[in-house]
Amino acid sequence: MKSSQPHAQLLAKMREFTIESDRYVDKAASLHGLHRTDLNALGLLVRPRRQQELMTPGKLGEALNLSSPATTALVDRLERSGHVTRCRSESDRRQVDLTMTDTARSVGRELFMPLAAQLGLALSNYSPAELAVVERFLEDMTAATAAAATNLLPPAPEESSQIPGALSTPAAAVAAEVLKT
Repeated sequence: MKSSQPHAQLLAKMREFTIESDRYVDKAASLHGLHRTDLNALGLLVRPRRQQELMTPGKLGEALNLSSPATTALVDRLERSGHVTRCRSESDRRQVDLTMTDTARSVGRELFMPLAAQLGLALSNYSPAELAVVERFLEDMTAATAAAATNLLPPAPEESSQIPGALSTPAAAVAAEVLKT
């Protein structure tokens, strides 16, 4: 059955890619006794190093949407496993900066080089102009997803008492249509 949503097939392909990416991360994490959140944290810790910014536990917790106790448990776990070190900031001794260790970088390369190689092969099938469009598309989709997350609201009281799965808004109807594909 053909969907009435004009971009349903593309959105379904994006969903499939997301699911496959999640599966890869889950498997990669489990091979080294890590949690998905651990790998997400390490991915975030790589960014500041590239941008010459420092990552603090507070920034990390905010980026991962974790509570303060959950962030502390995460950083403790990463420190015990030899992936992160805590250092007092030189400019503000109350602040703790997080740094990836060489062990974390080595494990990261081991886990994600096979993926990078496969993605590189797939990317070699596209022209620079096509890749520029894909890059712009992904930036736009990432921004749209972040905006949607910012605008999420809890269900209205009358909606929460409805039968699960009942469609109550036009947006819900569109979402359900997309999910059927």
